[in-house]
Amino acid sequence: MILYALISRQKVVLAEHTSTSATGNFPTVTRVLLSKIPPTDGKMTYVYDDYVFHYVVENSICYLCMSDEQNKHRIPYAFL
Repeated sequence: MILYALISRQKVVLAEHTSTSATGNFPTVTRVLLSKIPPTDGKMTYVYDDYVFHYVVENSICYLCMSDEQNKHRIPYAFL
């Protein structure tokens, strides 16, 4: 299930959404992640506690989402 989504240009957050069923400090964690994501096109997954952050960078825009399933990447990347 996708719990959190964010769109940014490098470290500047353009839009974000948190599912009503999600609780946590996701905005804080994602700000730290954004500082580690290179501005070049690509995709990657980071694991933080029980949550998995997936991102895709295209043309300096970062599309990021967080899911609660560690071994499933198909749905989050299809969402992005």
